[in-house]
Amino acid sequence: MPTHYDTLGVSKSASTDEIKKAYRKLCMQYHPDVASSSSSKSTAQPKNADKFKRISEAYSILGNENKRRRYNFDISESGIQELRKKAAKARGTAGGGGNSFAATLPRNVLIGGILGIAGVTIIRSIMPEKENDDTHHEHTGKKRLVEAWLNPKTKRWEKPRPWDQEYQRLQPVLQFVPRDQVDGGGGKR
Repeated sequence: MPTHYDTLGVSKSASTDEIKKAYRKLCMQYHPDVASSSSSKSTAQPKNADKFKRISEAYSILGNENKRRRYNFDISESGIQELRKKAAKARGTAGGGGNSFAATLPRNVLIGGILGIAGVTIIRSIMPEKENDDTHHEHTGKKRLVEAWLNPKTKRWEKPRPWDQEYQRLQPVLQFVPRDQVDGGGGKR
């Protein structure tokens, strides 16, 4: 596989100016707009465009000192060996196996479940429970009140039921009364 140096036709020890000069020369030769006007062959255009892309990529790396230094390391023999070691380590084939996602998933699910249960337990212990009517009365000395109306037939307090025909006919005034006096209102709400 040709290197970027081979693509630009320069040596590995070429200066930045030599690389720039070779790039400009090749651009004038292979640029799709320039090359298409000088040659009438339509089959040469796709080849020129691909060649120009490779030339541009090579110059973008070799024209920048930091990228060139990194590229030189990557193509050197020690750089290739380093990359192979990193790839083997990532795959888990060298040095005692890897830590793959599939191997850690059951452990992560177990830890997540335990932490979730512990979190709910802590929150429940911190948050007070809702108190019922009896404990509310003991703490405040007041009973909880609800809206109700006095049914003239049964002489009992009832919760409003707008769908009930008797309730619609009478259109009673609602009042606040203690919950335990309301018919069917003694339980929790």
